[in-house]
Amino acid sequence: MEPLAPASADTAPSGPGVVVTSRWQVADRHAQRATADSAMARWRRVPWPEGCLSVTCLLSTDGHLVMFYSRWASEPDYRRHVANVVEGDTADGVGDHHSGVTHLDAIVSRLATSPGSPSGDAPHPGCVALISIATDGHELQRQAAERIAAFRADAHPGAIGGHLLFSLDGARVTLYAEWTSEEAHQEAIAGSRFGGRRGIFDGVPGIRGLSMHRYQRYRTAGR
Repeated sequence: MEPLAPASADTAPSGPGVVVTSRWQVADRHAQRATADSAMARWRRVPWPEGCLSVTCLLSTDGHLVMFYSRWASEPDYRRHVANVVEGDTADGVGDHHSGVTHLDAIVSRLATSPGSPSGDAPHPGCVALISIATDGHELQRQAAERIAAFRADAHPGAIGGHLLFSLDGARVTLYAEWTSEEAHQEAIAGSRFGGRRGIFDGVPGIRGLSMHRYQRYRTAGR
């Protein structure tokens, strides 16, 4: 297994595998860092799960969320990992001794499309924006992707790249977008180009914007 390091590895999935995004809510920045450090240390300590390609931990810039972004060779590999979790532990390595830590969700997705790819000399991402969109089925996932493509942020100087994830159950689309800084993303979405305060899915039947959070990549572990 690779040693833990600042999360600079590419998180874009490739091939037929799946991506699992799992979010935990915490009280403050101290609990955020403690939860992340404990979980990532566990990933380094225990036998590496078969089929897991990498795990990246991201910390929300507001200090209240810890997210694990894991890549798996297949959905059955991830399901076996979940089934083998021992009592007192979780699939993310967040132990039940962490009081005040709440698991929000774990979304199993496949790579759908890439709304933007960084060039070879692209800057290191200073911010990752995760936008969660609810969809009523697989066809509406595709419609959501088409609408996102129409509002691409490539023209904004702070946009680096990103990709789209479709949940396997058809209920969720996740946009993973890398930006040079939190300020650059705030500036971009403040304009009318992204639908303003109401968002680009306002009034679209069967598609609803759920949440938007900004993160910084913290640590990555891999086989």
